[in-house]
Amino acid sequence: LRDPKEVNEKTMRENLDIFNWELTEDARHKISSLPEFRGTYDFFIRDSGPYKTAEEFWDGEIAVGQSSQTAALLGLAPTN
Repeated sequence: LRDPKEVNEKTMRENLDIFNWELTEDARHKISSLPEFRGTYDFFIRDSGPYKTAEEFWDGEIAVGQSSQTAALLGLAPTN
C-alpha cells in the first residue's frame, strides 16, 4: 500500500485493488460529487493557543464554511 494521501489516479486505483472489491458506479458518482476537503483548522484556532487566526495556522487558501458544507453532504449535519 502506498501513501494514503496519494492524489495520482493510477496509484489510487492500485491502492484500491488490494481490497479485491469495487465501488458501484452510483457510489463513485456520489463520492466524486463531494467537494474537496482538506481538513478543518478551527479546532486549533484559540485565543489562548499558539494560533490566534486561521492565517497564522494555514498558509494556503481558506474556504470559509467548507467543513460544514462537507458534513451536510455526508448527512452528518443539517443543511441551512
